[in-house]
Amino acid sequence: MAFGLWLFVAVEGVYNYEREIPISYINLSDHYVITESGTKLQVTFNGKGKNLFGIWASPPRIICDLTEVVPGRNVISTKDLIVPVKDLTVNFNTKFITVDIDEKAVKFVKPLIPIKGSPKNGYAISTIEVLDSVIATGAKKTLQKLSEVIAETLNVNNKSATFETSLRIASVLESVKFSKENIRLLVVIDSSAQKTFTDIGINILKNVGQKVKMDNYNIDTLVISGAKSRLDKMNRNDVIVRIRVSDLVSGEYFLSPEIIMPDFISLVYSKPQVIKVDIY
Repeated sequence: MAFGLWLFVAVEGVYNYEREIPISYINLSDHYVITESGTKLQVTFNGKGKNLFGIWASPPRIICDLTEVVPGRNVISTKDLIVPVKDLTVNFNTKFITVDIDEKAVKFVKPLIPIKGSPKNGYAISTIEVLDSVIATGAKKTLQKLSEVIAETLNVNNKSATFETSLRIASVLESVKFSKENIRLLVVIDSSAQKTFTDIGINILKNVGQKVKMDNYNIDTLVISGAKSRLDKMNRNDVIVRIRVSDLVSGEYFLSPEIIMPDFISLVYSKPQVIKVDIY
């Protein structure tokens, strides 16, 4: 290719040169974001060899002006695209390109902190305080579905004292930018303890018209563990026990109740662990 282009320059003949070049989008309103668009187009240049050599050595960028776009799919004629070259004819391999636009939105999102390891024996996590707010900026439709942002994993293995650390935001979304690349955390570690609740009622999740009979409507004994400071504030209303039968047909079943507890609290023991359920 290089030899051929040097030949163009030498003879000053008129030739075609085809190549793929990138697109630059300009003049997009601050109220909008691009959600989908092409990045390159195949272009044929026609002209003297000396001018084509410049294209080969330093390819230009296609300029696409987005001044008049609106939210949704915009179909733009390649006749409206600009390629900043002199003394060359430019032809595109397509008549149109599409650019998808959405309104720009801003939203606070909650960092989701994965945890690995366990504190030192006799200790537990009391709370994890996120010291930085995270603001997401991006396409309105994308942000409507976004409520959390995932951070890298927090290692609490063998910890026995409160500590502060920083974690990187791990979520990557092409059309969304986050105000922070890293977030600061205060991880409060406290001595662990156990707490016992008795006679916690079981919620039955059933369909209208289903009749359900159980041999026990309560969890007689529930033992949980966690940070002492956290357990001191807990009461029986913070624990949810339920059995779902809405997906089951009539018959006799032996089911394990689902026990839902606050963060950083773990189940030690529950009785009964299996309950006989009759569905009519």
